[in-house]
Amino acid sequence: MASLEYLLTLLPSLPNNLGDKVSIEEAYRLIRFEDDAHLDYLVDVLSAEDEIIKCGLQYFVLKNKSYIPELPQSLPLNFQEVFLSFNTKTESEWMTAIYAAWLDMLTKTSRQLGSSLLAKWAKWEYSLRINLMIYRLKTAGIEYDESELIPEFLRYDNEYNTDYIVEAYKKCSEPMKAEKTIDQYRLDFIRSLAISYSFSADELIAYMLELRIFARYARLDLEKGRKILQEVTAI
Repeated sequence: MASLEYLLTLLPSLPNNLGDKVSIEEAYRLIRFEDDAHLDYLVDVLSAEDEIIKCGLQYFVLKNKSYIPELPQSLPLNFQEVFLSFNTKTESEWMTAIYAAWLDMLTKTSRQLGSSLLAKWAKWEYSLRINLMIYRLKTAGIEYDESELIPEFLRYDNEYNTDYIVEAYKKCSEPMKAEKTIDQYRLDFIRSLAISYSFSADELIAYMLELRIFARYARLDLEKGRKILQEVTAI
């Protein structure tokens, strides 16, 4: 991967608050303009979540049975296979499977790019989603097998402990406020890993992860917002 100093100085500044206007499309355009295969693949992998959200909205929420996914062919075949199973599974089954596959893909991508930050974030995010799902199952009185839900790395590594976030989430009575609370913890975790002005792959990835969080709020349709946010955290 080429030097990132020039690219990082060109990218749009991150907003100060969730909901502030931001152009993720312009950032992606500048990144792809570098004509670097590793950077192109990074954009493809991260933006795959956009198609996950789109599928959740179109197929499961709006019941659009003519929905056809638009996935970059650069993505691994095993991820594409899990994605394309959306019309054979229930919403909760597919959301659980596809987010697990996406986060696993990010972990593997981190090795290709030499970025420890991406792998740490993916495992931390996996931990957060699993803990939120367990809380929701308990709240709904649904039985579950913890040994099947929690991967081995989460059982023995306190680095990825997110119990404190679930406790904060439980104290929020309004869904949107609860989601913003979680996303602020996400931003804090990303920033704790990044080193500013290092002009490294980790700094670029931290920027892109933060940008994706801000962009989700900037383009959120409030009438569909609650349901979409449920889709995003459905793992």
